[in-house]
Amino acid sequence: MIAARGKLKIFFGYSAGAGKTYAMLKAAQEEKSAGVDVVIGYLEPHDRPETLKMAEGLEVLPLKKIQYRGITLNEFDVDAAERRRPKLLLVDELAHTNAPDCKNRKRYLDIEEVLNCGIDVYTTVNVQHIEGLHDLVDSATSVDVNERIPDEIFDYADEVVLVDIEPDALIERMREGKIYPKTRAKAALENFFRADNLSSLRELFMRRSADRIEKQVNHGERRTRILVLISPSPSSQKTIRVAARTAEAFHCKFSAMYVETNGALSDEAAANLKKHMNLVRDTGGEIIVKYSDDVVETVADYVRLAGVTHLILGKTWQSAGKKVGLEDKFIERLPNLEILIVPDNQRFYAKRAYRQTLFARLFNRNKLLQKYKTANRILDIAHLLERASLEESEKNKRQVQIAHILSRAFDRSVAILSVKGKSTAAVKGENVGFFGEGNETAVAEWCRKNHKAAGRGTDTLRESKAIYFPVTTNTETVVVAFSCMERKLTVTERLIFYQLENLLRMIL
Repeated sequence: MIAARGKLKIFFGYSAGAGKTYAMLKAAQEEKSAGVDVVIGYLEPHDRPETLKMAEGLEVLPLKKIQYRGITLNEFDVDAAERRRPKLLLVDELAHTNAPDCKNRKRYLDIEEVLNCGIDVYTTVNVQHIEGLHDLVDSATSVDVNERIPDEIFDYADEVVLVDIEPDALIERMREGKIYPKTRAKAALENFFRADNLSSLRELFMRRSADRIEKQVNHGERRTRILVLISPSPSSQKTIRVAARTAEAFHCKFSAMYVETNGALSDEAAANLKKHMNLVRDTGGEIIVKYSDDVVETVADYVRLAGVTHLILGKTWQSAGKKVGLEDKFIERLPNLEILIVPDNQRFYAKRAYRQTLFARLFNRNKLLQKYKTANRILDIAHLLERASLEESEKNKRQVQIAHILSRAFDRSVAILSVKGKSTAAVKGENVGFFGEGNETAVAEWCRKNHKAAGRGTDTLRESKAIYFPVTTNTETVVVAFSCMERKLTVTERLIFYQLENLLRMIL
């Protein structure tokens, strides 16, 4: 019997010292008094006497000791929590980044795993750690916050408790040494803990809380359709966040489109694009990939077909100073569409492997062939998958055919793992028995249970021999695994797989 998912309660604030951990412990003590089995999985007391006192009497799980660069780090032990399996688990600092040897890269992934085991969780986070607000926080405070959580974690929590305090009162607590020791307090008051910073963060805290409530109570038809254009440029991160906040305001989803025009990506461009794809998913969007020489016409066709109402794109350095920039072409081509242009404050230069001649710049045959080769590859795989689904009605045999098609298409061994069995296809004589090893089956089960990709090249269970993708059908979550014994899945291969996901949902 599969356990019902646990409930997540977030104690939400806008600064250290607001009282989130204290409020969480107080609520936990009340639950314990009512007979609930409460355990502390991880607590960050900051040596604050009132916080330590509030934690008295609560069971505490042993921490996981990680050796890193000559020091010992104490981390939350997710496996120990699942073995202990209390009714309610307290895990402080939701946005924390785990040490390199931990099971998951981020603590919110630990918490997702615990929730999927049926354990209720109390946790804490500040507004500056929400991914979709990153550029606003940076602009308001000049602080680049590295530890962030996907917006959906916050939006779909079962309960959010607002822990508010006036900025003046917070500054006074800092001066009195109630937040940091007085030796650290002076520097903090001169930098982050300034009245203007705290007021800006508090405003974001209030606005984001209100947006979440409005989103939950809105049951109307979602007519707004938002499309954001992305590229390998680092500035696409800002554009994606603007799209996510716009979608939040309209209570709708957004799509991010990448139009491949170059045919091949440099290592830097590929790494940037992978970050953008992860950010789109973290902020609740879907990814669309197109291949074309004419970006404007390709986007315009999709806008008409999908009924897009708002288009968001960046003002790039490449078009700045030109008589007719890309955004001007969109405005001319789509005069009735709401178009939002986001200023770009970063330059991005694509690295060239060699200096192109004038003829090569005018007509690059290799670029054209590579681009159409990728587009045709997607169409060919989709055609073969559709044919397999029509020719084979028996599910197990159909999955074997699909595994062989994907194996040939990606030139690597593939396993399709369903609840009732496993279908594999090997390349180059590779022994696919490793898909059945204990460690690998644990990764596949994590992927199935948490509905997130896991394994080599992801943030979870990175030492795996393969990468695992969940594909949710009408009846179950099937896991599609690609061997990474020789090499990781490339960005282009991921893009191709993402384009096939919806088809795989229908035929697996």
